[in-house]
Amino acid sequence: MTFDSNVLPDDLIQRLQDKDAVVRRVAVRELTDSISPDALPWLLGALQDEDTAVRQEAALLLDEFDLESAADSLVTALTHGDSAVREAAGRALADVKDPALVPALLAALKSDDAFVLASVLNALKQFRDARSKDQALALLAHADPQVRRNAVVVLGYLGDTTTQANLSQRIFNDSDSEVRRSAVGAIQFGDPDVVGPWLIDTLRDEHWQVRAEAAKGLGRLRVHSARTALITVLQDEAWQVVEQAVLALGALGQTEAIAAVGSALEHPVANVRKAVVSALGEIGHVDAISFLQIALDDPDPDVRKISRWALHQVSTHVSKHQ
Repeated sequence: MTFDSNVLPDDLIQRLQDKDAVVRRVAVRELTDSISPDALPWLLGALQDEDTAVRQEAALLLDEFDLESAADSLVTALTHGDSAVREAAGRALADVKDPALVPALLAALKSDDAFVLASVLNALKQFRDARSKDQALALLAHADPQVRRNAVVVLGYLGDTTTQANLSQRIFNDSDSEVRRSAVGAIQFGDPDVVGPWLIDTLRDEHWQVRAEAAKGLGRLRVHSARTALITVLQDEAWQVVEQAVLALGALGQTEAIAAVGSALEHPVANVRKAVVSALGEIGHVDAISFLQIALDDPDPDVRKISRWALHQVSTHVSKHQ
């Protein structure tokens, strides 16, 4: 390592550069006792040590370091020549909770390095700072899918309804399924009347994770116009999509969906059947009782357990409305 330091003790610096890997590993461990940001470059540098044990020690201790006072060093480390150092700095940067870091992060978004942009966006999302909106919107068109994905997440955390049209473009036009899935998750903070049709259309996406996220969003936003589309999705080839569609229909609470939801008790995956009885309990209508009684004999104990709860829910709901 070639870092300079006017703060760390000379004997510690010497041990960090010792020929003996055991000595270097112990010295790295002592770095976490320092309160100076000057110690961080040494810890990051140890991540590229020729000895595996030294590198592992540095990676382990990075999470315990005083990162609040070393945020600028972490941003700088994102451009380090060693990929291990870059990746460790990116992970650590995401754990820094000090809002004072935001200006430095926003400045770093001017970088041409895709890794830097993705890492900075990942760190920015937690602050929900409106100043990140314009730059995140601009990065939706970036060539790197990870940058686009993290830009979508930043906008989602902001919960800004004015960005919904931009996010919808990512849902329908982005070539990367993870970007589309993130965009679907982000618009779930929006107006149900506006984003509901987008989510319904997304139930036809080619990737099951995107379809599942869309079904989840329709339930979360209580998009009642989605009932027919969600019932159709109960035939999806991916059980995860069927599970989310069942739960969404339960959240909508529409009695017209009971027969369709109940028919999914024949699904071979227990997680889907558990979702079915839970959804029937949420709907809480007497028409669900016959399906729940069938589920009491399900081979999966969790399905039987949830069925008993659901029957209680239905009985309570019926009693209140008699």
